[in-house]
Amino acid sequence: MSKIRKLFMKYVHGYVYKLGADLMVDDYICFPVEVDTEFQRWLTDVKNPETPVCENLTTQTRSIGVDNGAIYAHPENTVARHKRLKHGFCVLDYLEDLGHSVSLEKHECEHIELLPILQFDIYAFFAVAELVRMFTGDYRDDILQFVISPGNTGIKQKRRLTTYTQCGNKYFDWIEPLNWLLTIDNRIFRVRIAIYDTCAVHGKTSYKAFCTNSNIELKYKDNYTHEQKLMMKNQYINDGVNFDLYALGDLYNHTALIGNMDNFKIIYKTLDLLKYFTPPKLTIGSTVSRLFEAVIKSEFDAEPDSREIIRKLCKYGSADWIKRKTTSTACLNAKVDGGRCRNNRPIDTLLFGVLCDIDICGCYGEGLRIQTYPLGIPCIIDYPIYSDRNKYQTLRKFLSKYGDELVPGLWQARVELREGYTLEYKQDYLISWFPPKDISRMPTDSEIEETDQWWTVDNVGETKIFTNEIVNAVITHDFIQWLKYICTPRQRKELLDNLLVKTAMYYPKSERVNNVEDLQLSHALHNGVNTTEYRKYKGSTRKQSYEHECHKWYGINMGKLLINQLLIERDKYPKKTPLNDLYKLVINTVYGDMVSPFFMIGNVVVGNNITARARGLAWFMEKGFHGFQSITDGCVFDINKVLYPQKNRRISGEIVVNLYADKAMKNHRFAPIIQEDDLCVTDNYKIELVDYDGVPGITTTYKNQDLSVVHQPKEAINWISNHAMAHLQKLFPNVDILHQETTNKYGVPRIGQFEFEAKGFYDTGIFHGSANYRLGYQGKFKYAMRSYTKKSHRSVELVDGNLELHKDFKPSEFFLDSLMTPHNIPRSKVYIKDRILKCGDYKNNYQRWRGTQVYPGCTIEITGILHEFSLSQFTFQTYNQYKKWKQEFEGYLRKYGQTYEMFYLLENERLDYQQMVIDVDAAIRNGDINYFGGKNKSSLNAYRKYSKHQETECLDKIRTMLKLRYGGYTPSEYVLADDRPMPYE
Repeated sequence: MSKIRKLFMKYVHGYVYKLGADLMVDDYICFPVEVDTEFQRWLTDVKNPETPVCENLTTQTRSIGVDNGAIYAHPENTVARHKRLKHGFCVLDYLEDLGHSVSLEKHECEHIELLPILQFDIYAFFAVAELVRMFTGDYRDDILQFVISPGNTGIKQKRRLTTYTQCGNKYFDWIEPLNWLLTIDNRIFRVRIAIYDTCAVHGKTSYKAFCTNSNIELKYKDNYTHEQKLMMKNQYINDGVNFDLYALGDLYNHTALIGNMDNFKIIYKTLDLLKYFTPPKLTIGSTVSRLFEAVIKSEFDAEPDSREIIRKLCKYGSADWIKRKTTSTACLNAKVDGGRCRNNRPIDTLLFGVLCDIDICGCYGEGLRIQTYPLGIPCIIDYPIYSDRNKYQTLRKFLSKYGDELVPGLWQARVELREGYTLEYKQDYLISWFPPKDISRMPTDSEIEETDQWWTVDNVGETKIFTNEIVNAVITHDFIQWLKYICTPRQRKELLDNLLVKTAMYYPKSERVNNVEDLQLSHALHNGVNTTEYRKYKGSTRKQSYEHECHKWYGINMGKLLINQLLIERDKYPKKTPLNDLYKLVINTVYGDMVSPFFMIGNVVVGNNITARARGLAWFMEKGFHGFQSITDGCVFDINKVLYPQKNRRISGEIVVNLYADKAMKNHRFAPIIQEDDLCVTDNYKIELVDYDGVPGITTTYKNQDLSVVHQPKEAINWISNHAMAHLQKLFPNVDILHQETTNKYGVPRIGQFEFEAKGFYDTGIFHGSANYRLGYQGKFKYAMRSYTKKSHRSVELVDGNLELHKDFKPSEFFLDSLMTPHNIPRSKVYIKDRILKCGDYKNNYQRWRGTQVYPGCTIEITGILHEFSLSQFTFQTYNQYKKWKQEFEGYLRKYGQTYEMFYLLENERLDYQQMVIDVDAAIRNGDINYFGGKNKSSLNAYRKYSKHQETECLDKIRTMLKLRYGGYTPSEYVLADDRPMPYE
């Protein structure tokens, strides 16, 4: 029994324990245990709509103190070949088999607080899948109550599932079912349960990848294919040995956590930060935040446990601090705008040519390397947010007054056009933002991507590019350079005199100090005070506030601070090895921490300048390459048709707006990309693809010289990467993004802040929406479509009034393939896809779910249909125009199950997609506020064309069947072709 007792442990820190808690003596005991489950989910059967949703097969359990786990048959298992669970909590069966006498009862206890505590620390990957399956009967109902009515103690799920209890201002990571009394070996305990979900330790990754990158070898995770996993009951019955090995392989989360901790010790040691090492947290963001704090503490030689430096010098630039200032326009600084995602050529659907998919090399990593991180309190210019008496400065006046104090990369402002003004000269560089109702609750992109309704306007507001309107756009040093060097004089004047600065945030150049000693001394000696008073002046009362905080600050280059060393260390390990992948993850996460509201080291000015550089370079790529679909850090373009100015002209920010519609081409021309200064040579020059065993290279041919140069695939990639950058540098002069002298991570000089990395060459391209494409070369294709996974769904067909389901249907690929004949495409099919029911959805829709077989962790089925028309494909002139189109679009969708598609149906019930996008784009560019804004309805016989989607009957029937399956609740989605799904019915 003494050896068994060593499995009980004492809590030390996080997931680190001390062995040897005595079950008979100690009053707070931990039992850390791995738990996993296997189950059979049943797909909808149209012939039997009452098919069970799920059949639980087994639970697997392993104490972290032993090597091997145990498998138990779940009570629902109808073909059990393992010992069945008999307790309401699966871990108790395991304890019993370890030699303990165990009983769990539910009853009230008057002085329960006097009882000793036994805390079960449960380790699992994506723990929502195991949460309910670990318990049975009344105990399961109690656990569900923690999900349904969380209050001060409960279970919630964002990136990962967590248990929590709030006592005053303190949060603990456990829940305590108050009427559970556990007796072990005749001693009675209170029960606490803490769940440690490891699915976010390395960000978005699989259990296998998490273990592999933590030096844990999983020998049996590939025992089954995806198709075999869908039929786990068959594997359980017919393949017992492999099933057991596979099931027990999921019980090494804690082991992987320790391996991950060892890897991070290596990183800390490499950076000479072992003094500040703490075990990694359960999310990569928190882990990297601690690492960044350690770097800053090291600069000040601060004590490991002290966070005083962080609180004094970092907090005031963080999103969390700024977004709480909701009574003033200062809160508008809290949002960090994301990457540029835009369809630059909305009516060009199908393209043949020499296409290149090109990215900014290490986009955010390079942006971090050249960025200065400020330590100090920023200056904020703000006004009362709800007042109509704010006298905002024009951008011209703002720059005149503060320009000398603005350090490139360390300031930002939010601007919008003066009320009622519409731009005369169009632009598509700045992105407008319409904030959510409550900015203080605004999550960041990284925070919301795992939640159930992260796409809603209520969460993050809307961001859109408008050609004739600018609202709450963020501007930085890079915009000012675009304004100065790229705009025409008349466009520059219009923006300087009509953009108003609603708020700004900056670290003043005159307050900069040269070292941490001067910074500390300046703050220590500062004796300024803040005052507020009301005064009578000419019969009215005025409020006068004076703030005199210390704004001395010290800037540290983030490359020298951290990023360069991480990049260099990463290169020491082969690709796809644990430490190589881990270094990459850490580098990528530093940026996420800069914009996160959860960490004091976050800085919105840093975040906005990094993304502004990326958006700026994406704009130059989009225009200079005449590219398709800018997506954050890259685009696709035809290398034989890039942009050049006509003789004696230059490319400006004005002429490139809606360039695809400019047929006169007085200011510009398209020709092959080339490095020579004499643009006339492009008329006698062409580039072609050449095949090397299925991999394309290129040949460059000078026709007038009868000279061809062949570039094999690797050489071709390097050739186009270098020529692409040179082309933009010639086209757009003076801007730092393209011309600043910098160095790479090894200190080698280069011109420009970034480099390009071509991903490959293709001979065909299909483009749709703002981020959807199919690239092909010799019949092999690369697909991308937002809101759709690469997994196969089941399509639904109505045949002679009966539903038929078919396997292996990929809506996005079916649709993109069909655009090879854009004037005659088949309509999309109804499909069923899977979704894991998460805790938030279960809680919010509990009244619907309560009468079903479904609980958190179950896989449910959703019906949907892909809609061919995408509103995000087009750039509108103003917000009002966009709202009117959106209102019409959503109205059609609700009433007819389709939108403008119904006006372009052919006699064979196919769709003329190409004519649809041409007509809609022309109407939007014409300024029409809806589809019929510039048309005569009567002459078009439009009313005859209003019709429901031809798959409506099929969709209604499958929804009715799923309604029966889910007890009256119909989970469904209207998925627009590249927009986020709309909320559930």
